[in-house]
Amino acid sequence: MTSDWIFTEQEMRSTPSIRDGMKYADELICRRNACDFIEKMGKALDLPKLAQISADNFLHRFYMRQSLVRYDKFLVAAACVLLGSKAEESPKKIGYVAKEYIAVRKIVEKDQVFAIQKHEPQVIAGKIISMEGVVLHNLTYELTLSHPYKYINEKVDKVVRLQHLSEQEAKVQSSKIKQVAWSFLNDSAYTVACLRLESVELAAGAVYLAGLYESYVPEDLCTANCQPWWSALTTPLHTLQDAARYLLNAYTAPYIKTNVLAAGLSKLVYLFHPPKPVESPASFVESDVVVLEHSSPMVSSPMDSAACVTSPECGTSQGRSPSDHDFDHDVKLRVKKDSKENLREAAQVPATPALLLDSFPIANVRSSADKLLGSTAAMRAASSGKVVARKRGKDVENMFCSGKKIKYCM
Repeated sequence: MTSDWIFTEQEMRSTPSIRDGMKYADELICRRNACDFIEKMGKALDLPKLAQISADNFLHRFYMRQSLVRYDKFLVAAACVLLGSKAEESPKKIGYVAKEYIAVRKIVEKDQVFAIQKHEPQVIAGKIISMEGVVLHNLTYELTLSHPYKYINEKVDKVVRLQHLSEQEAKVQSSKIKQVAWSFLNDSAYTVACLRLESVELAAGAVYLAGLYESYVPEDLCTANCQPWWSALTTPLHTLQDAARYLLNAYTAPYIKTNVLAAGLSKLVYLFHPPKPVESPASFVESDVVVLEHSSPMVSSPMDSAACVTSPECGTSQGRSPSDHDFDHDVKLRVKKDSKENLREAAQVPATPALLLDSFPIANVRSSADKLLGSTAAMRAASSGKVVARKRGKDVENMFCSGKKIKYCM
């Protein structure tokens, strides 16, 4: 039975905020900022992590019923913090919550009107309580959450048992996989992953990613029935891949401001979020031979750097702000208008490795890194080349500038 709080892609693109004129990317940014506010309040109030995650879930659900345009995200976040503390049996006094709300918001909005105004904690407390009622009503008073964390231990143990390790080795291996899986789930709290799949499916996806991360689980590992190791997670492969994409959204725009990630993490991001293909070149008139070199679509790929910014091993969600991952290279072709179609055929850029998902995992490849993504060097070699377009301009127009006749490109 599907939960009432699981939504399709089409439903995610037609939320109340979007119907009020907000762009989808802007809504994601607002949700992320609100979740960041919840995290800051949670630390100030010394809330357990599970209470913060519950507050994030309540906020994401609320904004599937109401608009960010109409309800202040920070006030809603404070109400969700209050509800999250109660739901996880770690309640805080409303006066304490109101004081920390004022302090945190003044820091977050230091250049806004709220920061320079004087606020009475009693008044703010009344607003938070009032908003708590609005949130409760929109959540249909459903505060019981099934978090994916509780499924991690069971699923990791199933995978580790397949390796037939000694007791000590199994303990170390299990600890590594669990830590990475928990980190993936922690970082995904900023995203709408909780609105796309059930908790047990997200847990399976987190363990699946943790197994792929730095090849923590050997790729050729099989079950007793000669099935791939991930079949022990009792979740279809396509669902695991969907969960992986949703969880890895936390390491893509607009959730982070950098494309420099840990090497193992960047490989996973590249695998499940491949670069977009370059658009067809624009047309123009050129009378001479044009020689253009096609560089690899991985020009600015984070895989070239080993610097860790938001590695799953760090378990952190700090320093995120809207940005674009520019994996595409800049290609400019000049084409005659009367032969535009022919030149486009000659100048097609090699396709990005989007089909990696369809054939994943790749078996019998040389190294553990290549097992995940195939040979990066081979892809780059296939992506590089030269396109020579020899086109003569037939309809070159003339113009007079300062009394001199010159040729120009349309």
